[in-house]
This record gives sequence, C-alpha cells and structure tokens, in this order.
Amino acid sequence: MLRFPSNPDSLKGPVTLLDEEGISWVLHRKRLDLRAVRRLVGDAEIPVVWGDMGGISPRPTTAAERPGLWRLVKDAYRGPGGTGATGRYLAHEFRTEAGRRMLYVEDHC
Repeated sequence: MLRFPSNPDSLKGPVTLLDEEGISWVLHRKRLDLRAVRRLVGDAEIPVVWGDMGGISPRPTTAAERPGLWRLVKDAYRGPGGTGATGRYLAHEFRTEAGRRMLYVEDHC
C-alpha cells in the first residue's frame, strides 16, 4: 500500500487507497463512532488497515492482531465515543465500488 501525503482525516476531496491486490478503496466516512469501530474490528469479513506514523503509512493487519487492536483503540480513541483530544487513535471507513468495507485506523503516537 502506498503512503498518504498526510493522514486520511486531514485530506480533502476523494481519498483513495490502492491495496496490494489492486483494489481501489475510497474514503467513505471519517471519524467513526467508537461503537462502529468495535463492530468493524469484530467482523472477520472486514479488512482492517493500520495507519502507522500518524496515519500516513498503511499496512494490512492479520486476524491474529485484531483482538489486540481493539484493546488498544477502545481505551485511547480520539473520535466520537472515545477519550477525545487525549486519544491516540482515529478510525475511518473506506469502501470499494462494489460496496466492500474496510476499517482504517490512524495511530498518532
């Protein structure tokens, strides 16, 4: 996956992410509510991409990582339903033209 010039939350206009399989994902919703993040992380059919370095460096996560990701995000989420400005993580939903969904989590370390 190619890096973003800045985190998806701060990009304007259509934001697109091309994955390793050549699938184009378009940013659908920014700053998801923490309850939506929990549902998406828990759904094994939904891919989760971790955005390191403040959200600019995406990498796919593995099924084994998912429970640990939720434990990190739930206690330090800066979006709606989370800890606010003191949080470290922010999540967005991307979709394909065919309607597939993907969760993108920004890590602001």
